[in-house]
Amino acid sequence: MDEDLLFRILFISIYAVFAGVRIYYRGQNLGRESEKEYTQKTKAIIALILAILGYFLTMGLWVVIPQTILLFQISLPVLIRWFGVGMAIIGIALTVWIHRSLGRQYSAKLEIQKEHKLIIEGPYSRVRHPMYTTLNLFSISVSLITANLLLILLAISIAIPFFWIARAEEELLIEQFGEEYLEYMKITGRFFPRLA
Repeated sequence: MDEDLLFRILFISIYAVFAGVRIYYRGQNLGRESEKEYTQKTKAIIALILAILGYFLTMGLWVVIPQTILLFQISLPVLIRWFGVGMAIIGIALTVWIHRSLGRQYSAKLEIQKEHKLIIEGPYSRVRHPMYTTLNLFSISVSLITANLLLILLAISIAIPFFWIARAEEELLIEQFGEEYLEYMKITGRFFPRLA
């Protein structure tokens, strides 16, 4: 089998599983009411939306009409592409773990739910925003599978706005949980576990 075709099949399969996981867990929380919602369209949110739209458009072109973005193909070593496969699979497993840890607390938007609880178990015992870390890990990993520079750059551009989005989320959680959240911040890292 042609190497590029193999990686294209792997990419589609891995993305299908990832999408299935996300749809499943999002579906479990449909119709839930929020107590407080953060709906402001900040520059970070707009940048994230634009980066995601560009990423998905480019991804679609790479899957369906790859010759349209052939100019951006780079010769990545096969080992790096396989590394992308492995890391994407790890990203899916981490996504499942994060969703299971959050349970009914998961939301695709920035909000405080009725009877909102601070989750500090599972990955949240070490990291405050493991979902953002994992989504970025997954996006960058699958972009390595494509060996397409445009997709790799777009995946990196998706990661950048999360610094500001996480900060806004933390402000909302400090407002909701006060000292409890401030103490939680002292023992956890924002995107990665604290080393000390």
